[in-house]
Amino acid sequence: MLISIQADHRENPSGIPQLLSKIESVSLSVLCLPAGDYIINGAIGIERKSAEDFVQSIIGNRLFDQIARLKRSVPRTLLIVEGNPYGTAHKIQPSAIRGAVLSVLISWQMPVMFSKSREDTITLLLAIARQDMTDVLQIAGPKNYRPKKTVSRQLFFLQGIPGIGPALAARMLEKFGSLKAAVNATEKELKSVEGIGKGKTKKIFRFITEI
Repeated sequence: MLISIQADHRENPSGIPQLLSKIESVSLSVLCLPAGDYIINGAIGIERKSAEDFVQSIIGNRLFDQIARLKRSVPRTLLIVEGNPYGTAHKIQPSAIRGAVLSVLISWQMPVMFSKSREDTITLLLAIARQDMTDVLQIAGPKNYRPKKTVSRQLFFLQGIPGIGPALAARMLEKFGSLKAAVNATEKELKSVEGIGKGKTKKIFRFITEI
C-alpha cells in the first residue's frame, strides 16, 4: 500500500521532499499546507524544525503559535527537531530550550522526536507512516472482518485502494456522495479532493481502471 505524504512547499529547500519523491512506496504531494510541514496518511501532522529554526522559534515566540495551528488542523501531531538545539550559536540558556520541549510535551500534549539529519528525518516519517498503516489494519479486525454499517463498509473498501488512508477515504465519500461515484470519478474529479495531488491521482485512477 502506498504511503501518502503531503509536504509544504516551504520544505523544498531542505531537500526532503525531493528525496521522498524518489521512493516508490511514497505518494508525495507538495502544496501549501495550512499548518505544519508534512501530513502523513491524511491524519498525522508533522512540524519539522532544524535545530537552528527550533531555537529561533523559541526566541521569536513562534513555536507555540505554530503548534496551536497544527493541532487545529489534524487529529494527531508530532514535532521533529532535526539536529542538536543545544549546539547552535544563539545565546539562549539550555533551561529555556528544555522548558520549551517540556511545554510542547506536557502543556500541548504533542510528542517530540529528535533526528540527526534529513535522512534520519525521512526514516522517521516513513516509520510513522508504516506504523499508522499497521495500526489501521489491526484496528480493522481479523483478516475476514467486514464492517457491518454501509458507510463503514464503503470506507473500508476505499482504504483498500493504494494511497488512500482513513481520512482521505472519508473526504472522497463526502465529496462524491457514494462509493459508486467515487470509484467512477475521472482523474480531474479525483484531483479536486483535498489531499490528492497529481501523482496520487494518476496512481489511484490507474489502480481503479485496472480492477
